[in-house]
Amino acid sequence: MFDAWGGGGVARTTVNLANELCRTHDVRVISLRRRRRTPRFELDPRIAVTTLMDARDGVGSSSGILDRLPSRLRPRVSEASMSLRTDLLLRRAVRQVGSGLLVSTRPSLHLAATTWARPGVTTVGWDHLNFPTRWQNPLQQQVLRHTVPRLDAYVVLTEADRRDYLAELPGITTEIRVIRNSVSWPLAEHPPDLDSRVVVAAGRLVSRKGFPRLVRAFAPVARAHPDWQLHIYGSGQGTEVVRIETLLDELDLRRQVLVQGYHQDLPTVFSEASVYAMGSRSEGFPMVLIEAMSVGLPLIAFDCPRGPGETIDDGVNGFLVDDDDIAGYSRALARLVEDADLRRRLGARARQDAERYVVGSIAADWVTLFADLARGSAPAAR
Repeated sequence: MFDAWGGGGVARTTVNLANELCRTHDVRVISLRRRRRTPRFELDPRIAVTTLMDARDGVGSSSGILDRLPSRLRPRVSEASMSLRTDLLLRRAVRQVGSGLLVSTRPSLHLAATTWARPGVTTVGWDHLNFPTRWQNPLQQQVLRHTVPRLDAYVVLTEADRRDYLAELPGITTEIRVIRNSVSWPLAEHPPDLDSRVVVAAGRLVSRKGFPRLVRAFAPVARAHPDWQLHIYGSGQGTEVVRIETLLDELDLRRQVLVQGYHQDLPTVFSEASVYAMGSRSEGFPMVLIEAMSVGLPLIAFDCPRGPGETIDDGVNGFLVDDDDIAGYSRALARLVEDADLRRRLGARARQDAERYVVGSIAADWVTLFADLARGSAPAAR
């Protein structure tokens, strides 16, 4: 993976899975980079971690001639952070894996795995985005067309993604399997009372997460219900933060929309809220939705590609609104704000539905995949 010490969804899902699998399997994590002194998500001490580029406090940062030379992986990768130096480091690390399964977490790493894995090593690509986003990037599409047929298995997050890959890559022998992300913590034993008058949202403050359109959808609700607030949790910097802050001033929402920054204890944050709202324009499979479900919060989200449509059962555990229908989102959110019984009914069902995402069940799906691959044919030709 790129950075096992990072704070994003890939690091969180990888750490969740690795920590569960190490109970019964020998697990090793290879991290291309390390930028933090301490990990955002703790790995079990039984897991061996190999860091290829240690950039803490500038140590090992990219400055040499090998960093300035482009990667020689073909097809050409889209990440600017890939270089001849990363090629050499990844090749050495991949070639040191002599047996077992090698799981990669993004297109450039799938390409490295299928290029350099030893014969007899089973390669599994694990996608953390969605097909439409991958396929609209010409370089990533080219890499995936080349690598997915050469992998032994390719794990995607939604049934819709599985159908799209099979349609675009007809006749491939790669096992394409849907395995969801897991909840990061145990399910709540005592769901919240949902009377706090707080709508909560969380995620990185980047364009893809759609916080400005969430704020716009909340604005009419805020005017009709001045005792309700929207709390946004997440780290970010640059233009997206400026956009959000400017919008709050334009809509006079400073007193009802609070940008809270990163919070280490999301279960407590969620347990003190009454509704979970997501404004994302694009997702792989949004962990934050299933984490909110695990606490017992009713959900509301736009039906963006991909994930919300396979997580939210409209009118049952939350509301799924047509993508970019801001007025429709406002109406659905107002229903939740104005009806405590509706919130409790949808929240109870969300808590029940979250049981399918506990880490033990998700890890069992991976173990089943591993067993199926072991019983199958030899690893695909590379």
